[in-house]
Amino acid sequence: MSDTRAVSHTLPAGLLRPVLAEVTAYEPGRPVDDVRRELGLDSVVKLASNEGPHPPMPGAIAAIREAAEGVRVYPDPGAWALRDAISGATGVPVECILPGAGIDGLIPLVCGAVLDPGDELAMAWPSFVSWRQQATLRGALVRTAPLRPDGANDLDALAERVGPRTKLVVVVSPNNPTGQAVDAHELRRFLDDLPGHVLPVLDEAYFEYLGTGDHDGAAMVAEGRPMVVTRTFSKAYGLAALRVGYLLAPPALIRELGKVRSVFDVSAVAQAAATASLEDAAAHLPGRIGLIAAERELVAGGLRALGLEPLPSSANFLTFGTGSPERAAALNQALLTRGVIVRPLGAFGAPASIRVTIGWPEENARFLDALALALED
Repeated sequence: MSDTRAVSHTLPAGLLRPVLAEVTAYEPGRPVDDVRRELGLDSVVKLASNEGPHPPMPGAIAAIREAAEGVRVYPDPGAWALRDAISGATGVPVECILPGAGIDGLIPLVCGAVLDPGDELAMAWPSFVSWRQQATLRGALVRTAPLRPDGANDLDALAERVGPRTKLVVVVSPNNPTGQAVDAHELRRFLDDLPGHVLPVLDEAYFEYLGTGDHDGAAMVAEGRPMVVTRTFSKAYGLAALRVGYLLAPPALIRELGKVRSVFDVSAVAQAAATASLEDAAAHLPGRIGLIAAERELVAGGLRALGLEPLPSSANFLTFGTGSPERAAALNQALLTRGVIVRPLGAFGAPASIRVTIGWPEENARFLDALALALED
């Protein structure tokens, strides 16, 4: 005889932390297969999540194949080969390097090691959601400063948000979702003027797309500045699905972060691919960056021809305003029905704007053609 008692999936009262009510889950870009099935489309172009259009570098693909044979054992918890490669590429000592599961995997480590309830994190807004989300989860207050009109962090406005309870100040540059970078000299002045109780963080997820003379967080860490720098292999290196990035900081902080990280948070395959990518970088990275820069200008010109003004960008994406949240939502849906996935920016604090990743030339042309038709609608 079967048991016909009703099964309740109600959670016990008071089980969850009240702070969860203040946090909105991160909304990833729509997967290609999901959109294709939902709308019955033969082909879909994803220009929503700022992945680089290029595949992994040749050396990385070979390293992935080789590393796959050894996945029965745990990865190197110290990631020594990868740290040596990062040190060689950046000039930062290995004791100042901590690999992690992408920048999204490193942000909880920094917030978890530094922030107590009642502490403060200062950052620009709109900016990368995960910093705000992870600080809030620790019971910290997030103080936000507006961006400059060009979309870069306004460092003067950000400095005004720093108070006696501020522990972290985050500068995302180039800023996501707007694309513009802060000036290197202004950044150094800003860091010099911060009070001693504040730990500055420079999120350089799009560092590879910066030009000569722009800021270099690794060089500042190598100088001995007490700061954190985060970078990723998800963009220019084409390793987004492997989830691997790294953090640069003073050795004392690296040691403390070791207390809050998962021991095997970077897989052996990811470590091998990232290490090989750095070895291949000189041969392949300039061409990748050159393509993105050229296509970014073409897409920007196409947007202007359609009566839309993109923000200046030093990254692999462009953001443009649409006039209203309702129009942004309508354009996003119209693009989806034509097989082009872009990123509406409501979750980033800019509901009237859309972000588009720069892809292959044919993908960018399809986006502009689809957008032209959507605007006619």
